[in-house]
Amino acid sequence: MSRTRRPEGPLTPVLRAYREARGRGEDQAWAEQVVLTLAREEVSPQPIVDELRDALPLVRETGEGPAELYGPAREWAAERVADRAERGLATVDSTPDARWRDVPVVGSVAACLVSLLMMLVWLLRDGLTVELTWGLLLLPLLAGTGVVAALATWESVLTRRRAGVAAAAGLGVAAAVVAGLAWLLLGTRDAVLATTSTFALALLAVGYALLAGLLERVLPQAGRRDTAAPDDEVWSRELAGTLRLRLDLSEARVTEIVREARAHAARSGAGLREEFGTPASYASRFSRDRVARARRAAWGWTALVPVVVLLTVDRLVSGGGGDPVSWFWVLLTVAVCWSVATAWRRARRERGRPQAA
Repeated sequence: MSRTRRPEGPLTPVLRAYREARGRGEDQAWAEQVVLTLAREEVSPQPIVDELRDALPLVRETGEGPAELYGPAREWAAERVADRAERGLATVDSTPDARWRDVPVVGSVAACLVSLLMMLVWLLRDGLTVELTWGLLLLPLLAGTGVVAALATWESVLTRRRAGVAAAAGLGVAAAVVAGLAWLLLGTRDAVLATTSTFALALLAVGYALLAGLLERVLPQAGRRDTAAPDDEVWSRELAGTLRLRLDLSEARVTEIVREARAHAARSGAGLREEFGTPASYASRFSRDRVARARRAAWGWTALVPVVVLLTVDRLVSGGGGDPVSWFWVLLTVAVCWSVATAWRRARRERGRPQAA
């Protein structure tokens, strides 16, 4: 009986080609490191394939490995990104990561994971029985969809408005989710539906997993983007959104880039699309603001510290400090503090690195 072959992604054939070129796994490992490096820079899959394909013939002709020919994978990948930017080739993926269609689908997947985590916490805290309420049953779904909705709001607004406005919109959604969670936990805790085995929460996780699969099938896929040439205003907004969303550039730098592009097009008498191509390809000429991105991540981790510390102290006081759940919160606090320190070290390291123009 023949087996149905799984569809291959665009990167699979080129990675296999590196292994087959000299029959050595380290060549494929080098190519995989290139893919990981470029993916972290949010480079689109097709430019990654193009760069790896262009480098492969020399490996076949000389019989030498890519590491000997081109140097370390990370350094070579960074050089290719810079070279594409200088040539004005499309590199940056301007599509938001979190789409509105993903909110119910990914949120249901997250609800499945939250249900399993709740089962573990309840087993450690209350043992083999749990009192089911509507709040307990719906909490995973609200938490999962709420996080994805906040991210989708942030990215959607960021493509059209300043980062401050996008942050306010995302935090507004997050605040509404927190309020909803508080109401679910406090407003329904006395309305017990049933007392059952804690392992019933595993069935809740299965239900959310099935819901995610159903939504993935029935919800329409995102429509294809209009390929008609946009006017200069639409082009400018799309460029600004790409620069904010993918390159982490400051609003002042975004405004400067858009203004210079419009001024150049006005002098030439051509439209922005005719002069520069797509907004994503023009955005590829500029380098990511690594310092701003690292600093933003560090502040994000720092903002979690007081929340986790307060929750940990509350748990230690209410639980007496000896139960396993209390130790879980202590370890979580240590992990968050370690992440904060790591994030700020990375921010200082990025500040010390030379930044591309």
